[in-house]
Order: sequence, then C-alpha cells, then structure tokens
Amino acid sequence: MNTSVFSLLRTFVVTKNKKMELKDRTYLITGGTSGVGKAIATGIAKTGANVVIVSRTTSNGQQTVREISEKSANRKISFLTADLSLMKSVGQLSTEFKQQYNQLHGLVNAAGAWYFKKEMTSEGIDKSFAINYLSHFVLTNNLLDIIETTDDARIVTVAGAPRFMKKPKIDLNDLQLTKSYSWLKATNLAMFARVYFGLELADRLQNTSASSMLFHPGFVKSNLGKGATPWWLKLMFLLSSDVRNAPDTCESGVYVATKENAKSTNGKFFDEKNNIIELQNKFEKSIGKELWLLSEQLSSKR
Repeated sequence: MNTSVFSLLRTFVVTKNKKMELKDRTYLITGGTSGVGKAIATGIAKTGANVVIVSRTTSNGQQTVREISEKSANRKISFLTADLSLMKSVGQLSTEFKQQYNQLHGLVNAAGAWYFKKEMTSEGIDKSFAINYLSHFVLTNNLLDIIETTDDARIVTVAGAPRFMKKPKIDLNDLQLTKSYSWLKATNLAMFARVYFGLELADRLQNTSASSMLFHPGFVKSNLGKGATPWWLKLMFLLSSDVRNAPDTCESGVYVATKENAKSTNGKFFDEKNNIIELQNKFEKSIGKELWLLSEQLSSKR
C-alpha cells in the first residue's frame, strides 16, 4: 500500500477512534458565547462530546448553542446562565450543573472581560478581578468533587502569552487595586493570578486522577476590543494584522481539553502551538499558596 495512503487511513482511524472515546464525555466552558470560549466549545463539540457553555443571558446562550450545533453537527450542546462577576451566581451555577450531571471530564476556564474604569460588584469585589480570576477559582473549587471522581478529568485555564510571564508581579496586599487602577494593571493581575492558581491547583491534585493545565490561546476573534474600548486601542487592533487575521478557532485550547492522559501533563503550560513551556520557576510556590488562602477568604464572605 502506498505510504501516503496508509498515513491518511491511519489518521482517519485515529480521529474516528478519538471521537468515539470523547462522545460520552462532558465539558463545561465559561465564556462560551464568544471569543476563546466559543472557539474551544465549537472545537470540542466537533468531537461529539457533550458541551455545556456558560452564558450571562438566555438569549445569548440559545443563539450560541444553535451556532455551535450547526458548525459541529452535534446536538448535545446546552447552556447554563450565570453572572460570573457575582460569586453567589457562580455558586448557583455549580449547584445547577451538579443537579444535571454527575461527571465532568473537562472544565475550561475561558471567561474574560476588559474594564477600562474601575467597577465594583454588588458583593464588593473589583469587577475585573471577579470575572477574570475569582470566578474561575470559585467555580473550580465548587466542582472539584465531581471532577476528582471522573476518569482523566482536567481543569484547563486560559493564560497569557509566555513572553509576558517572565517577571510575574502580584501585590497580595492589594488584589483589588484600591491604590491605583488601570486596565493594564487589572489585566496583568488577573493573568498572573490565573497562572498561580493553575499551578497551585496542580500541586493540590497530585494524589488524585484529575489534573490542572494552563494554555495560551494565541489570537482568536473575540468581542474584546469592541464596545467601550478606548479609541487608541481600537486603532491598534485595526492596524494589527494578527488581530485582523485572527481565526475563529482555538486549537491549543481544544488540544489541552481533549488530549489523552492529561495526568501526564499536570501543571504544564501550553503555548498556542501546543508546545509545553516551562514557567514554574518564574512563579513562587509560596505566593500561589498565599493567593489561594486569600481567594478563599474573599469568596467566602459573599
């Protein structure tokens, strides 16, 4: 048999077998109505898996479910509603999910938003910190019980580009940026906090069958940079060929969420090309542990 033909047949068989393995799996994806979250949800849906996205509104949830179902030819797509800026709502989301499902093979923490002016939630938490970090922390911890009892389960958390991770700085005494606020400070704080969280979570999952991984999605078409975004940033996006030509897929996110034997890469960081980037030595374990305790304290007061 021709080598190229054999290679194609082998790829077809492997892909078909993987789809058969994934069709009974369940994934929960935050930020699933746009950008990175929607791209990952669509990619996972194409494997035949059961996909649940989180939407802030019913209308967006319904519309996105229709779109993903059409693109993936998968009817096992559904949504749950939650306001991820409010930890009470995140708690209700966790409860509702566990009422409907008793397994969770993959939790994808992909929700994110930009706030150019400081806003506080009704629970007294900085809105950027709440959505971009604390919601991931609370949702993950609330679902750990069913994640740890699911075979080859993983928590996948979106992070930033590796080049921004060389000197992570985080002020544990001012997690809500009460002293000085800017969009860039808030974005960096949440980005570093998510990585510290993902690495500390990996340590805590060492003696379980579950795993925690981080990934950089690369450029993916999203709603970030629209709406209330300052004119100068909109102009930067308009002039950037990377942003203009950004795909509506996220291969790195789908790969990490669906790869076999996730436990073998517990605590690893993947770039947009699925390469493992060693970042652990840049993030002090003591800071990750303290951030975890502070996050517990902050979320428990709500």
